[in-house]
Formats: sequence, C-alpha cells, structure tokens
Amino acid sequence: MATKTIGEFEVGDRITGTYAARDKSLASFKSKPGQYLSLTLGDASGEIPARMWDNAEEAAALFGAGDAVTVRGVVEEYRGQKQLVIERLKKAEPEEIARAELMRSTTHDLDDLRARVLEIADSVREPHLSALLEQFFGDEEFVDRFARAPGAKSLHHSYIGGLIEHTVGVVEVLETVARVHPELDRDLLMAGALLHDIGKVTELECSATIEYTDQGRLVGHTVLTDRMVNQAIARIEGFPQELANRLTHLLLSHHGQREYGAPVLPMTAEACALHYADNLDAHVQYFGQVIRDGAAAGNQWSDFQRLFDRYIFVGARGNAPGGRLEPPPPAEGASAEGHEPGHESPGNLFDQ
Repeated sequence: MATKTIGEFEVGDRITGTYAARDKSLASFKSKPGQYLSLTLGDASGEIPARMWDNAEEAAALFGAGDAVTVRGVVEEYRGQKQLVIERLKKAEPEEIARAELMRSTTHDLDDLRARVLEIADSVREPHLSALLEQFFGDEEFVDRFARAPGAKSLHHSYIGGLIEHTVGVVEVLETVARVHPELDRDLLMAGALLHDIGKVTELECSATIEYTDQGRLVGHTVLTDRMVNQAIARIEGFPQELANRLTHLLLSHHGQREYGAPVLPMTAEACALHYADNLDAHVQYFGQVIRDGAAAGNQWSDFQRLFDRYIFVGARGNAPGGRLEPPPPAEGASAEGHEPGHESPGNLFDQ
C-alpha cells in the first residue's frame, strides 16, 4: 500500500496515509441498522470524500473535525467521483502529522506579496493614514501573521497565505479603479484595501485544518477589524474624526449587504469601490480554484455549486479518461449510504 497525496489518488489505489479530517458526521444506513462515518479528508493537494462502513461509532470517537487522522483504505468511484472507503482509522500521532503536508498554501511568492503590501502602504501620502498603516505593516510580527493567515475557512483563498494574496488582489483592482476614476480618494482606498480583512488574523487559525477561533465565531472579522483599526487610530495624535469615520465606514460596509455581515451599506464612492473589488477578487479566485480542481480530475464541468446555484464550466481541453463531460444532476441530498460528497451550504462567499 502506497502513501500518496490526495491529488495523486487513482481509482483502485490502496492507501495508507495521514490527512486532515475537514469535517465528520455519523449517519444512519437506510437499508440496514447501524451507522456509517462520513468525512472529508484533505491535504495540501486537495480533498476527497471518505466513508467508513464498519466500526464507525468507535472510529468517530477517536477524533474531532479539524484533527489529523491516519487511515488505511481503498479509492473507489461513485457517481463519477473518487471517494476513499476507509478500512482502519486512528488519530494521527505528532510525528505522523509532522511528515504530512496537510494545508494548501498560496502559489504566489510570499516575499513578493509582502513587498507589494509594504510598497502600497508606503505610497499613501495622507500623514494620518500613513501613520495608521505603519502601526500594522511596520510591525514585523503582525506582518508575519498576516502573511501566513488564510483568507477564509473554505472556498475563496482558503489556504496559508490566502489573506495577503486576497489583499494584494483587492489593491490591484482598486489601483485600476483609481486611475479610471481620479475623483476617488486613492489614499483612502489603499488604506481600506490593506486593512479591510486584518481581523482574520484573529478570526481564523490553522492547524491540520482552518478553523474559527472562539473570538472569531462570537465576534467576526468585520468587528475585529473595526476594533483593531480604531484602537490604532486612538494612538495617533490629531487623527481627524471625519477621516476616521470615512475609513471606518469602508471597513464596516465592505461586505455590501447586511445579510452578508455588513453593519452598514456602502454610502461613499470609495466604499462602493472597495466592496466590488473585494467581491470581484473573491469570486474570480473561487471560480479559478473550481476550474483547476475540475481540470485535474479530467472533468469538463464542476460539481453543482450550491453557493451560486449553478455548475461552472471547466473547459474541454485535456480531459482525462473517465472525466465528466457534462454536468451531472444536482444532488438532492445524501444517498442511502451517504456517498454524495457535497457539503457546501448556500451563503455568503465572504464568510466561507
């Protein structure tokens, strides 16, 4: 039995390896008494749905969602997708976790991303905004945390380095917007872009998986960002109240709609621009990830994306044998044995 990354799995492979349990649940068989274990396993190369038919309750008691587990099993195919049928499972030992690559990371060079963030922060000329940015991006310890933080728990930029990658993406979009619309306050836009998600360094934490901290769940990154920024503003002598209000408004309204976690709606041109730039970068990155994953599996169409209520076209090029050439019907729920791997729920892309 070979140890492989999930991205290397092929139908028929017998697998022994250590992977992150991204979620887990026990479900009842519909055709017989008892329960089976349903989970999603992940590593740096991707994810795969997994099922354990025997001794499920005992196995489920050994670990929690977010833990690393060492498994032995066989890769099978169900409804055109790979799934791992687990024969044995245990919670991973520290040395097994250390050998495994469980978390995805940005494909961009982190040093380049850091340099771009510092370059934009240095380009802000308004003295109070410049002093504010220095409090964050002049702090090497903060920048280290910021550079390694994920951009979300799942979906867009949900990997190590995702937050800084997303921040630079928003900055680049707004640089173009500021050139097309010179009436906008560029310094305010750049400050808002650099600061809009800094609360995520506290909201999320990485171990074998990305999880919310207690503070992250109870408070949320929008409020955490507002607190961090206003505490920093209070340390800057003479910071104009009107400028503080305009910046705070950008940060609080960047999700665009109250049902998506925005305490207020965008009411300035700069706030409108930040919201759409944030939304654009998040959605395009998510689409790109779905397309890359689908292409790696040899599919022409993605799974049904419940968040957007649609399939995403992967493309006809380079389909591997057995790849999906047309979209399957959307799943109405788990099958009798709970094979269906879909686990996303409708909601706001910003909070996934």
